[in-house]
Amino acid sequence: MLKTVPKLNLSIPDHTILDKIGEGGMSAVYLGRQISLQRKVAIKVLKKLVMDDKSLAERFVDEAKTVALLDHPHIISIYEAKKLPSGLAYFTMPYLTHGDLGEIICTNSDHLIELLCQICDGLSHAHKHGVIHRDLKPENVLFDQFGRIKIADFGIAISKKAKRKTKETQLLGSAHYMSPEQIQSKEIDHRSDIYSLGCIIYEKLTGDHVYTAGNDFSILMSHINKPVPELPKALAVWQPIINQCLAKDPEDRYQSVEALKDALLEIRYNKTKQHQPIKAAPAWLTTLKKPAVAMGALATLAVLIMAVLWLSSSGTPPEEPVNGNLAAAVAAAADQQPEDEPEETPVDDAPLELTIGVIDTAGEGDEDAELVDLTGNLDNEQINEMSLEVTLAEAQELLSKYRLTKPKGDNAADKFQQILLEYPDHAEAQKGLNQVGVYYFRLIESKLKDQETADALKHTRSLVSYINEYNIDRSLFERQVSEVMSTTDQLVTQAVNNRRKNQRAEDYLAMAALLLPDYEYISQLRQNYQAIPYKGQRTAGPRGHQLVFMPAGSSGNLNDFQVMQSEVTVAQFKAFAGEQFADEKCHHFDKQPFFKKTWLKPPFDQADTHPVVCVSFNNARAYAEWLSQQTGDRYRLPTAQEWQYLNRAIKTAEHCDSANLAGQEIEGERKATDNPHNCSDQFVFTAPVNSYTATGNINDFNGNVAEWVSNCSAGNACAAGSSWRSGQGKTNVMLQNLPVSETHSHVGFRLIKEI
Repeated sequence: MLKTVPKLNLSIPDHTILDKIGEGGMSAVYLGRQISLQRKVAIKVLKKLVMDDKSLAERFVDEAKTVALLDHPHIISIYEAKKLPSGLAYFTMPYLTHGDLGEIICTNSDHLIELLCQICDGLSHAHKHGVIHRDLKPENVLFDQFGRIKIADFGIAISKKAKRKTKETQLLGSAHYMSPEQIQSKEIDHRSDIYSLGCIIYEKLTGDHVYTAGNDFSILMSHINKPVPELPKALAVWQPIINQCLAKDPEDRYQSVEALKDALLEIRYNKTKQHQPIKAAPAWLTTLKKPAVAMGALATLAVLIMAVLWLSSSGTPPEEPVNGNLAAAVAAAADQQPEDEPEETPVDDAPLELTIGVIDTAGEGDEDAELVDLTGNLDNEQINEMSLEVTLAEAQELLSKYRLTKPKGDNAADKFQQILLEYPDHAEAQKGLNQVGVYYFRLIESKLKDQETADALKHTRSLVSYINEYNIDRSLFERQVSEVMSTTDQLVTQAVNNRRKNQRAEDYLAMAALLLPDYEYISQLRQNYQAIPYKGQRTAGPRGHQLVFMPAGSSGNLNDFQVMQSEVTVAQFKAFAGEQFADEKCHHFDKQPFFKKTWLKPPFDQADTHPVVCVSFNNARAYAEWLSQQTGDRYRLPTAQEWQYLNRAIKTAEHCDSANLAGQEIEGERKATDNPHNCSDQFVFTAPVNSYTATGNINDFNGNVAEWVSNCSAGNACAAGSSWRSGQGKTNVMLQNLPVSETHSHVGFRLIKEI
């Protein structure tokens, strides 16, 4: 019989205090009798020592408000919640004496599934109202007198309507059932309750906690770091549920308790054999977690047997034996045992090997055990160490996910730095912070391998920002930087030698410059790379010549070369020839050579800026040899193949609006052509060089004068292209075979510089 507790000096209107039945960190639970209704109630009272803590007091009140909003058959109800003028805050609940989930072990999967589905229904109702329990464990899952589940102890629940009152440094919950995100003080949602329920399911299946260790700290770390344990083969059908409930990432769990309930029912519906009957197990007595308080040994055993019978039959609970009538209870139990018990248990419906104990009439004995630092298991130093280890585990996880320096505040580097700010000599945190750079190099190498050069550069910029922001010693990455530098040198040198720029060389050069900003050799490499000529690039040559770079064609039969931008002028040829070749008479309109008409005195007036005419192939080749001797470079006449390559590379118009061709201006010079163009270019004969530009910086390529080329198909020399005397029907691709010693008033030349 329960005794009164007068020494407590606790007075609650309309209630008589009968006994103290539980105590936690911030409240105590008393057994009371409500005088007006003559019923026993559980009274939860805020401790006087914490009443002055506003945040804790508010959380206590929030519990009552939260539970009061949850009107559901599987959630414990609130009778009354008040704060007395004295400052005493309390609320009353039903006094349940029929056990909790931690004290029973089902021996049939149907029984367990039925109980778990009731928990799912209660949680579903709470979650739909925005309430997360946060401390779901077997001791908080009670039974009423009808054997129905009642989820209790919402003391640390959070809801959308109630602000979170817990300090960030506090860990609320029970170590064996806390989700990884709850342990790490991350934002949690209803999926944290699903993780806790998964822990309960595993415990009900195996009789063991998911993770066991010598202290709470090690257990918490196991939830974060250790893999989900494997069930025995006989329970393999439950493994998918355990795996999904206990997934470290909430995104990988069931996204609702309704989905979990469906998965539980699926096990029941997919069974192909009858359930196994409950086996008598003397070991039941050794599994009891709490001693009976108000009953004798015989009554205890009788209740135990009757509870087993009720669970096995899925019917209404039997009446309690009167006066400890154990014999009758045992006989009744024997009569209800199935006769044809199979010898072996089917794999798809394995017995759960659980027993049913008797509830402690103390009820909520370890209520409010949610504050880890109030359990007495950990001191402040251990709490600090645990917080450090949690942060370290977070950092390692972020590192493995390549969340290196972004987003701000939730990345590996920031987490490691957070530890180092408090513990500057923490070797593992320093190693982790340095490891961020190694992971960046892995990203960079991966992107370069996949030819995603833009991403590689982006990661390199982030890497350098990380090195600068966290004051990382660059020498730690000497090997990786050396590899980048070696490849950069190789690629740039190859590009320079090939006279071809390429994106890969440019990206490596940019990365090397970021990684080694003060390395002078990189500046030299950049200069060499930038000096690589591009198609059409013009550079100054000797004797006033301008040279244009032309890369080799794709056919592979040509080499890169530079070609003169315009034909050799009268002044340039005069610097070489002086008075030479004055006896070589010039052909005009393909007639007999004119008397005393030479390159010095052509058949028409010319200035020094006009292209030299009336020079033979031999004269042009002699000029090339002379220029080569003057400069030390190799100059020569273009080949017919090079001419045709230039002709394809340079788009020119074949009319006198954009070239010096025969048009209406030659009306008095009918001998030039019988089919002149219908336009006029204002030049009867030659025009000054560079009068007509073309794409690629090579001027006067069409018209003005035809040009000497070598290695013609029909002989050693020929005149290529059109000239001032070319009318309609004459194209720039034409080749005119001529003797190497003949001179003509419409033929000049330009030279190639070999590279």
